[in-house]
Amino acid sequence: MSATPVWVFPGQGSQLKGMGADLFGRYPELVAQADEVVGCSLRRLCLEDPDRQLDQTEYTQPALFVVSALSYLSRREQEGAPASCFAGHSLGEFNALFAAGAFDFATGVALVRRRGQLMAQAPKGAMAAVVGLGEERVRALLAGSGLAHVDVANVNSPGQVVVSGAYDEIERSEALFTGAGARFMRLKVSAAFHSRLMREVEQAFAAFIAEVSFRPLTAEVIANCTARPYPETDYRSLLVRQISAPVRWYESMSWLLARGEVALTEVGPGDVLTKLQVKIRQSPMAVRDVAEAPGPRPAPPARPRTIFMYPGQGAQYYGMGQELYQRHETFRRAMETCAGLWRSLTGRELIAGLYDGARRSDELTDVQLSHAALFSVGHALTQVLLEAGVHPDGVLGCGVGEYVAVTVAGALSLEDAMALVVKQASLVGERVPEGGMLAILAPADHRERAPDLYAGTALADVSFAHGFTVSGPKAALAALRRRLDEQSIASLPLPAAHAFHSPAMDPIEPELRRFVGGIALRAPRIPVYSAARGGALGQCDAGHLWDAIRRPADFRRSVEAAVGDGECRFVDLGPSGTLAASIKHGHGGRLFQAPAIDQFGRDLQSLSRLLADLDRVKGRWNHAN
Repeated sequence: MSATPVWVFPGQGSQLKGMGADLFGRYPELVAQADEVVGCSLRRLCLEDPDRQLDQTEYTQPALFVVSALSYLSRREQEGAPASCFAGHSLGEFNALFAAGAFDFATGVALVRRRGQLMAQAPKGAMAAVVGLGEERVRALLAGSGLAHVDVANVNSPGQVVVSGAYDEIERSEALFTGAGARFMRLKVSAAFHSRLMREVEQAFAAFIAEVSFRPLTAEVIANCTARPYPETDYRSLLVRQISAPVRWYESMSWLLARGEVALTEVGPGDVLTKLQVKIRQSPMAVRDVAEAPGPRPAPPARPRTIFMYPGQGAQYYGMGQELYQRHETFRRAMETCAGLWRSLTGRELIAGLYDGARRSDELTDVQLSHAALFSVGHALTQVLLEAGVHPDGVLGCGVGEYVAVTVAGALSLEDAMALVVKQASLVGERVPEGGMLAILAPADHRERAPDLYAGTALADVSFAHGFTVSGPKAALAALRRRLDEQSIASLPLPAAHAFHSPAMDPIEPELRRFVGGIALRAPRIPVYSAARGGALGQCDAGHLWDAIRRPADFRRSVEAAVGDGECRFVDLGPSGTLAASIKHGHGGRLFQAPAIDQFGRDLQSLSRLLADLDRVKGRWNHAN
């Protein structure tokens, strides 16, 4: 089998005086377009740099994009057909998208020009390369360090991890990493790229690109923040997330290597990525969800895969699953197991609190009870389906539902998972101010197109193409709802007393990460699709368990990732059927989806209907095959 040609583009740091010397004269019209957008002579900047601006972010990014783009055009002319797969490191991802037809040259220059301007205006920060330690070791050291504002920014190779964060904390981290045997090299940047400190930049960039038209991709592009291919269309959110999310280069290249031999060509100045590839080839990351390289499609799977889904905050209510608790032995036994664990950790009674008839009409906003109850119901419904002979081929979680998903997948023990649920809920209750969440029925990009309307709120979840959720303080959500009502846009407050998936969660991050550092995490036995990651989860680690409640949940994208891996039937094991409803709204009848129970209290009837539907689907498939 011949090697797959993959062309890769370097990111900021690869710029050097004299780059593009043989290119500017060959493409005068394109250079003139770039000069007009940037407002200076790119030739003079790159070849002479008289004002020493080439290393200033707002100039570096458009200059590097232009040189790499012209290098691509030159190589394409020389070699004929370009590669069928592209990737770029951070800024270089814009070159990869340009090569795949996402936008024209002038648009690309404008995008990176604005990106560079915004990133140059970011609060003071720092970055450093930690050489000689792997990602897991770096994260473990950070978890116990007390450095609350240092993130993993790039995972470049088995032994090269870049950290990013507050300037003084990066300075203090040097002793931490060198003491563990690593080399510590500060990078020449003025801000904390690919860290949570870039979230305001991320929001500003989202507003800027809201009106940009992106074309369908004509080739495969591997995304930095998912380490998997971009979708062919509707990929705007990945360009936004890329600013604060880690660059998962090691995983990206390992994923490509896992599906076949790769012939890598670095396009642009320098050879940083070529050298990294040598190290990655020697010790690639183990990845599970390996797709076939572009070419003939593989034979269909032996049967449709069953994906168990678990929701997060907003799906809970008093009395959920009560009929099953009263009349289904397996469900009751599983609930009581969870209740016993919760009692030992909190001294409270889960069953009595959840099934308190006097509170049946109240909203379940007690975060300690709601988290534990959502987890317990998800776990108990899983045991019911397993007993009925329905086994998952993969799991998908949102919010606290991600904790259920990784537990079902074998990455967490039930005891550790419940301890994590309790710890997270306790920290939220103690340290996170009151807030809320608001579900909105509008196109997913409405917030990007009307940023002033959503002032004071944060994107919490994208459920389907015409539905999303925001989080924020109660006053900001109330004001937003009034403005939405004036525009006849439907919205619905969720039963949540805190702004999950928003910066409001940040005060609990250091202690939650330290807690997770003491939990035994294992490799999942089945594929895990994470809404926090917008796709398949390579491994379960402290970063993922934090992201589950902090990052915006992209349920829509995680469903697409699962479907991309083969035919699926999605089973909602939450109490309200909200995830199944989102798939129904987003995909109509094209995807099989069904809830196990819902909020109307006819649990046994709903469960029987689900099992019958699954049998019918299985029967139709068997007949067809």
